[in-house]
Amino acid sequence: MQTRRRFLVSLALCVALAGCAGLEPTKLGPKTVIEPVPVDEPAMLARLNAYRASKGLAPVALDARLTAVSSDMARYIAERDSMKTRQHSAEGLSGRLDAAGYRNYAGAENLGAGYATQDAAFAGWQGSAGHDRNLLNPYVTKMGLARVNRSDGTWRNFWVMTLSRPEADGRPVLVNR
Repeated sequence: MQTRRRFLVSLALCVALAGCAGLEPTKLGPKTVIEPVPVDEPAMLARLNAYRASKGLAPVALDARLTAVSSDMARYIAERDSMKTRQHSAEGLSGRLDAAGYRNYAGAENLGAGYATQDAAFAGWQGSAGHDRNLLNPYVTKMGLARVNRSDGTWRNFWVMTLSRPEADGRPVLVNR
């Protein structure tokens, strides 16, 4: 009886700790297909840099490593059919950049869901105070962009733009969400 009680207490503790660790279940049906969709990064970069220039900010450049980080996050949110995740936080972004071997001084991330086009995603980010702040972050110097489609679910189209300043580009600043 004592052994069984210890096992049940241990099991309950493991379940509780798993919830604290941010394990967020996927929402994949048996026929769900998730696939990356090519994006026109140079066009998005041009649009972003024109917007930044209109506000007196320096341009950013494309970074393949940030595109890979964006792709991973786009797949992650598509699998969950949700952008509500602990991975989308200053700590989450910093941890994902570190895991990708991308040492950075500043970082910001915009997620979007449901937008059928790049123009719609960018306009949506401009129309949101927090996302717009990320687009106009004066500390970032690099950008990556990704889109993933989901065959079923609520949103279908998932977008991620990751902005950062790699360690080689300057001194430390706070990570921005």
